[in-house]
Amino acid sequence: MSSDHAPGAAYAAGVTVEVEGPPKRPNQTERLLCSLRVRGDLSPLLFVGSSDGNLRSYVSDGRAGVLRWQADYKRLFHACCVFLDHWGVFITLTDNRLKLVDLPLQSDPQILDREDTKGAILFATHEEAKTLCVLLKTNTLKVFDWGVNRVLEPRAQHELPPSLAPVQQLVMLSESHVFIQGKKQWAVLNLDSGRTLNVSPDVTQPITEALEGSIGVCDALALPSRFLARRRQHVLDLLLCGKHHAVILTINEENDVVEDDKDEYGAFEDRKLDESEGKALDVSTSQLCVKVERKIAYKAPPRGAYHHHPLLLLDQTEQIAVYNFGSLQLMQTIPVKAPYGVCAAINVASATLGDAYANIRDDRPATLFTVSPPFNVQTHQMLPIAQQVAASMGNRRLEDAVALCKLCPEESPLSDADQRKLYADYGFDLFRSGRRQDAMNFWFESEIDVMEVLLLFPRNLLPRKTSALRKDNNNNKNRTLEGEELVESLLALIGFLRRKRNAYLHHESESMLGLRVSSFGPNEESALELIDTMLVKCLVVVAEKEEYQERAKRALLEVVTDQNWCEIGEAEVFLRAHGRFKALLAFYSARKLHRKALELLEDLERSAASAAALSDKSEDTGELQSSHDYMVLIAQYLRVLGRKHAELVFEFSRRVLSVNPALGLTIFTQREVSDANKDIDPSAVLQHLKSCSIAPSSDGTQLGSEGGAEKPALPLTSSQMLAIEYLTQVIYEGTCQLTPRLHDEVVYLLLDLIQAQRQRLTSRVESQRGMTGLLRRKLLEFLEFPGAVFHPERMLSRTPTEMVDEHAALLSKLGRHLEVLQLYALELKDAALAEAYCNRCYESKTADSSIYSTLLKIYLRPQYHTQAGSGTASAIVGSPPKPYRSTSSGSQSEAVSAAINVLNKYAERIDVSTALELLSADVPAAPLAGFFRRVLERQVERLRNGQVKKQLSKMENFKVREQLSTKRKGSVTVWSSQSCHSCGKKLGVDTFVRLPTGALLHYSCQPVP
Repeated sequence: MSSDHAPGAAYAAGVTVEVEGPPKRPNQTERLLCSLRVRGDLSPLLFVGSSDGNLRSYVSDGRAGVLRWQADYKRLFHACCVFLDHWGVFITLTDNRLKLVDLPLQSDPQILDREDTKGAILFATHEEAKTLCVLLKTNTLKVFDWGVNRVLEPRAQHELPPSLAPVQQLVMLSESHVFIQGKKQWAVLNLDSGRTLNVSPDVTQPITEALEGSIGVCDALALPSRFLARRRQHVLDLLLCGKHHAVILTINEENDVVEDDKDEYGAFEDRKLDESEGKALDVSTSQLCVKVERKIAYKAPPRGAYHHHPLLLLDQTEQIAVYNFGSLQLMQTIPVKAPYGVCAAINVASATLGDAYANIRDDRPATLFTVSPPFNVQTHQMLPIAQQVAASMGNRRLEDAVALCKLCPEESPLSDADQRKLYADYGFDLFRSGRRQDAMNFWFESEIDVMEVLLLFPRNLLPRKTSALRKDNNNNKNRTLEGEELVESLLALIGFLRRKRNAYLHHESESMLGLRVSSFGPNEESALELIDTMLVKCLVVVAEKEEYQERAKRALLEVVTDQNWCEIGEAEVFLRAHGRFKALLAFYSARKLHRKALELLEDLERSAASAAALSDKSEDTGELQSSHDYMVLIAQYLRVLGRKHAELVFEFSRRVLSVNPALGLTIFTQREVSDANKDIDPSAVLQHLKSCSIAPSSDGTQLGSEGGAEKPALPLTSSQMLAIEYLTQVIYEGTCQLTPRLHDEVVYLLLDLIQAQRQRLTSRVESQRGMTGLLRRKLLEFLEFPGAVFHPERMLSRTPTEMVDEHAALLSKLGRHLEVLQLYALELKDAALAEAYCNRCYESKTADSSIYSTLLKIYLRPQYHTQAGSGTASAIVGSPPKPYRSTSSGSQSEAVSAAINVLNKYAERIDVSTALELLSADVPAAPLAGFFRRVLERQVERLRNGQVKKQLSKMENFKVREQLSTKRKGSVTVWSSQSCHSCGKKLGVDTFVRLPTGALLHYSCQPVP
């Protein structure tokens, strides 16, 4: 985009410098180096390295335009040698060893050899990270750290894989990573673990295409990152140059999240990959990889690449091409042919971060030195950054101006307001040129205000309070977004708004985790309100496009369901206008606008009911559902409202209870309030249900089965039925604890309904038919329920005497089992029922085995028990049964047969002496054979079990005695020279103690028990 306009110059015209004492063989010149560690004046020292190993130093006299020879240093130059001004040393390779020389170089320098680097062939340094790597002939890589005592301290050593041999170049990228360039392959090695970083196929392919299958046409170059956080970490990028293209690689964190190719803007879900871009890198993690950060195209292949902040220089033989490092746009060409070397002698202040090396900064203009054949030295002074920014803005090369301001913040001439305007204008240019995603990314990284971005979009999308600002803005006066372009622009805007929103929330979460707990201020809340409101509007508009409908609806629901700061009136009107009732309902619920939500559902339900009444087959109504569906939604909504909103629950549940009582009842029986203490009081619910009226055509439950249904269901045709079903379901399911008064209420309601039926009552429930039988089965089920805590003594006086089963259940609750058995055995003459009752009481442990003896007494001594219990029994079931007479052989034989049957079935549960005492002498023994056999078998079994237990006890006793004897026979030899395990002193002749673990202690040192 910027290349359409004429570029501005980066350097002033080169000035030829006279050289005093040029080298005798200038064609042997290989490199040009510089050091700011000088003696006397502040002029930088330039060093010319030649292929014969000599290093010649010159002093630059800028005023006179002369390079004066200072000294020659033999056998100090190597292709890898480097001046480390921050460390205060010069490092080179000679005699296959690493050698260090203190700076500034003396005429007779003291050289320190590192014998542990014997066999070194290459090395690389990272000055800011204070790390150095040395490659030995054995393909071993040694890692050193520059310590505080100015000594190289070994850190690690790794064997390189054979596929990288022979290694041609090492480039340090961080304190933990180094780039290794082999003859055919390259890799980035983790210096701590020795593992190479992953390079995925989608990264390898563009690198291969750019380099045209080779490793590169010139040496790789380490470059500072564009991002400030990475530069502060001293994590460098890497430039690899091909014949026509170059790629800049960066170290990044791996991300396994597979992004949706159809969601390139991140409009429908958060973009996980963007979160790490520009942020500090966790170099300690193993989840790192190499990625392509940027690409650059040129016409002539470079012989070498150089970095002079904020510029990138490529030696293209015939000239030096100067690129803006931020925008990678060509700015200038310097007419220097085939230079021997290029050296950035002085940098701008922004090239270094922090104050750690302020003592060796130079306040003079940034200067570049070049040496070209035969030995022509030129100085190229960089134009002030302010001048370059002004020229770029004047030429409408906004990308160059933005890059200069970002890379050189200390030299930027713009005020904060002017800089924000520049960034906004550049983003507008990107957006209008169709690079919507690039524009949104730039605005996000530059922290441009959201309102500046929204002014690009139609006025009817903006919030009412802010749309008036658009009238006076001219940014988009010549451009109207509509159709497909509007949809694409909205998708890009949604992705931008999501990232801004996450940035606000992430900043707040970090504040909450710190020592100071903060909350959003007015500015943050206003920004979040604008962002969330626009997110809702944009997603609603995008959802009207069939291609994005489903994903946009899901994303819209996520926004309105989670915590949001939408302007309520704005979002409400927009969602209603576009018929997004489901999202509107979720919005009301999230913002706790329960009355509005319920009114919306009730209006929709009435509308659906009216539409259904007018037409059997309704037309497509978008998000509209049937009347029943809305009833279900109302019920679901009311279930989650607790005691605080009890009035709302009662108000809006009346229509549901009237039209669909079964569904309405679930509002109170299937509560979804997490804290039971905050739920509605059951007494209030009961009173509400009693006051509700049910429509005659309501959908009530059907009548329960006439037979013995396990759980009889009542038809919900009256408020009393609703109250009974509510109380019984809550009691059976145990969802909340009800008072005994409410348990009594269940019995009272059922008795009242039974009496209101005015139907003849039978003694047994199972023989009762119709609604009365259903009510009685419901009553009996409740009376026999173990969790029911009603007052049975109160219920006895209210229960009609004809209801024998109910009386028996009440007497059982009181523990009056004798009277219950009298009812079953004497009144109803049902031996099976009496036995079943005994079994139920015994197995539920409400009675012990004596209940069987009680039943035997009723059968075998009827006169005694009838007279003893006649006072109570007569009050319950009317007149007691007539006592058996000894002359009534039929009745007596039936009772004896029943008693014999009980004895034979439950011999192990009946006390033998009591049974024999009750049996009369004239009872034949043959029918009791089974009983006696079971008794004798049980006695024999008890005897044998006792004998076995006795023998086992004896065996265990013998075993314990044997172990005791063994322990007592044990011995241990203790020498006076042995030491106490507690105090460490010798035992000598003192009294000692030996612990079970074998430890020896002085008697006074033993632990207190």
